[in-house]
Amino acid sequence: MDQSAVPNIADLDMMSLKRFVKGLYFALLLLTVALTAIGIYLGYVESLILTLPIIVIMCMTIFTDRKSVHIPPFLIMMLMGTFYLSLLGRVLSDQDMAGANVIDVLSSFLVGVNFGILGLILVYMLLKSMPKVKGENPTMVSYFVLASTLSLFTLMKMLQYYIAQVWDDMADVEMAGMMEEGILAMVGSLLVCALYHMDERSNIFTRSLNMFLEINSEYLGIAEREREDIENMIRFGESERLEFKSTVRRNLETGENDKRMEKAVLKTMVAFLNADGGNLLIGVKDDGEIIGADVDSFDNKDKMGLHLTNLISSQIGKGFLPYITVSMVDFDDRTVVRVRCEACPEPVFLKDGKVEIFYARMGPQTVELTGMALIDYIDNRRKKTRKLKKALNETKKLQPRNGRED
Repeated sequence: MDQSAVPNIADLDMMSLKRFVKGLYFALLLLTVALTAIGIYLGYVESLILTLPIIVIMCMTIFTDRKSVHIPPFLIMMLMGTFYLSLLGRVLSDQDMAGANVIDVLSSFLVGVNFGILGLILVYMLLKSMPKVKGENPTMVSYFVLASTLSLFTLMKMLQYYIAQVWDDMADVEMAGMMEEGILAMVGSLLVCALYHMDERSNIFTRSLNMFLEINSEYLGIAEREREDIENMIRFGESERLEFKSTVRRNLETGENDKRMEKAVLKTMVAFLNADGGNLLIGVKDDGEIIGADVDSFDNKDKMGLHLTNLISSQIGKGFLPYITVSMVDFDDRTVVRVRCEACPEPVFLKDGKVEIFYARMGPQTVELTGMALIDYIDNRRKKTRKLKKALNETKKLQPRNGRED
């Protein structure tokens, strides 16, 4: 019997989990459709505003899996929970039961939370579509999220208003009620922004959003733009801000895993962090030929990404993870790992056992600095940073205020 045809325990567990999740989604879809029908029968026609998008998303998730955008399960549950809570609030309100107002307030607040999460997804999609953008400005992201929330809420109410004009059973949109719901929605969105700002250390939001974009990169057009960006970089060859590496850990000469390969990758990252940033492309030979990273030396691409993250955390430092972004881009059957490194304001060292080593970029090469050369390099970097800050402050002072020159 061909042993390769026998799935291992991990594959069986994953298949069982997928079947369970799909069954759960299908049961929730049936429940949502049933509650929607009951709501319409009872005259809660406005519930369609929330349920139609939920039903469409659920059908996409169940029946077109891997052929369309993968919606995060957490967001699906949030949307459905908001709908169920809203419907419960209407029932309690019509029966003049206690707690109706509290539930109405909570459901409007959750609408804002949902819209805030959608706004974060949209802003990260825009950032991914602009390869030259270095990271994100949390304040600008928050402004965009709040603007998205306001826009989505307004569109939802406009739709409800126009449906009410042609459907007598649909309640009209009252200005006072709309303003109250709008304020609560903005409060929910502000909570999302606040959590995003407070998430600098763990980066749960950033990692989750990047994971969502990576899963859907092909469908959102991000993967194609990433491939074009990498091809353009390869044409220019290695430089002070670009380096190629063939593998993550496999020695191509011996065919065995080699710690020296990992160290070479980490050295380049440290050098970029200590300079003006740069890109490391793993899976590309020195002459620019794309051979693909050694994904087959790991269980899968996720394990490779986790391995790189663990190496960075243990040998460079967890505190420097926000300055490093790892993405995997497929070129047919080959995978190129792109590691973006931003300039770090503090000196970064590579831990090699009990020794810490400082690396910097000198042209297209990574060099180790020690003694006075290290001190001079760090001192010059700090002087350069102070000059840039001073020049920026002078520029701000020269800018006219209130549209008039002083």
